[in-house]
Amino acid sequence: MYQHLTVALDGSHNARPALIEAVRLAAAGKARLSLVHVVSLHDFAIESVGLLDSGALQAEARGRGQAILDEAADYARQMGVSQADSFLLEAPEGGSSMSQVLVDCATQIASDLLVIGTHGHRGWRHLLMGSFAEEIMRKTTLPLLVVRNPEDDDNPLPSIG
Repeated sequence: MYQHLTVALDGSHNARPALIEAVRLAAAGKARLSLVHVVSLHDFAIESVGLLDSGALQAEARGRGQAILDEAADYARQMGVSQADSFLLEAPEGGSSMSQVLVDCATQIASDLLVIGTHGHRGWRHLLMGSFAEEIMRKTTLPLLVVRNPEDDDNPLPSIG
């Protein structure tokens, strides 16, 4: 049984099934759970064009990330996970540096399973959007559990909280 699971959280509905599965496994095995959110200031800046002040932008991105981690930690405790740590990390360049930051964190904290969510796109959508899961798979030597979201992007899952 796994003793230390790390789950990547980005606040999307694609991460929720991964969180649910990681919590289920951690609770069943009485394992430690690490919750990781990687802030990409570059990607966040593109989404938040109205916030031009870099200090405000960074504070907003970190605040959203911390809220995601807090919600996930509350859920894990409610479901019986007694050891849950949160890591709010930064990847200023965004893109593939986010996957490297996640892999580095999971390796450094000695996780024995990395859990991530995916949307499961295929074809043109996959080519246009890329695949974070594929990047992780290429970069990590840790066992990897990829949990596919059963819902599509236009029909999100309900909140976990």
